[in-house]
Amino acid sequence: MKLPDIDHAWLQLAQQGDPAALDRLLLTIQPTIFNLAMRMLHQHEDAQDATQEILLRITTHLSSFRGESRFSTWMFRIASNYLLTARSRAKEAPALSLDGLEDKLGLGLQLAERALAAGSPRQFGPDEKLAAQRLALTCTQGMLMCLDREHRAAYVLDLTFGLDSATAADVLEITPEAFRKRLSRARQRLDDFMQQQCGLVNSHAHCTCEKQLAAISEAQRLGIGKSTSRQPEAELIALTGLSNTAAVFRAHPDYQVPHRVIESVRAVLKLHTGGWQ
Repeated sequence: MKLPDIDHAWLQLAQQGDPAALDRLLLTIQPTIFNLAMRMLHQHEDAQDATQEILLRITTHLSSFRGESRFSTWMFRIASNYLLTARSRAKEAPALSLDGLEDKLGLGLQLAERALAAGSPRQFGPDEKLAAQRLALTCTQGMLMCLDREHRAAYVLDLTFGLDSATAADVLEITPEAFRKRLSRARQRLDDFMQQQCGLVNSHAHCTCEKQLAAISEAQRLGIGKSTSRQPEAELIALTGLSNTAAVFRAHPDYQVPHRVIESVRAVLKLHTGGWQ
């Protein structure tokens, strides 16, 4: 994702309390913050709440920015500090692990084999192929959520935002060497898992998005995955049935910030500053 282009003249005006300049600054940086929050917290509602809180923190601490680093680095540091400890509705490690994810995907493969034995599979049309692509992004985000937040942050700052090790280390307030080690561990864990499990990475792997999509259809045909069901297959539906989750691949489109995010920030600032032009 492209980093925001900050106009330093407007930044200085925003630091001096100019409402129009502050509004412009918030509009410029909010897409970056929202996309970081989506990739860190997994849930759309959590990302919206986090983005509002981060924007407010940036606004209230704006006068403390002295230009000793790039503004984007300072912004990322505030956002990362919040996101590393923010509460989330999503399951995270150790509740969710790569081993657990492998088990869930294995259940999907069993359902796909059941559908094949029953003669259910058929050629996918354009809509189903699109659904398979969304499923790939969702599943990848599921893998990312199996990392603890420190390793997830390192992975996202590198992969999604392209920060060099020195800048990312500054953001996370660790040494560049520590960042590189953290990033290497995150990459190794995900690379090993995907090489073994994911047909997108390894053509010899058993798991493919098409099979998992067929598994979802078979589960729905069998009535598996309803809100009252406690069968293990229901976990597969919960994992793969979300269409608004973030993905870790660079090819993933950027998420558009809901309009209510900036409006909520404006409302809070108006309450505390006495006005908003």
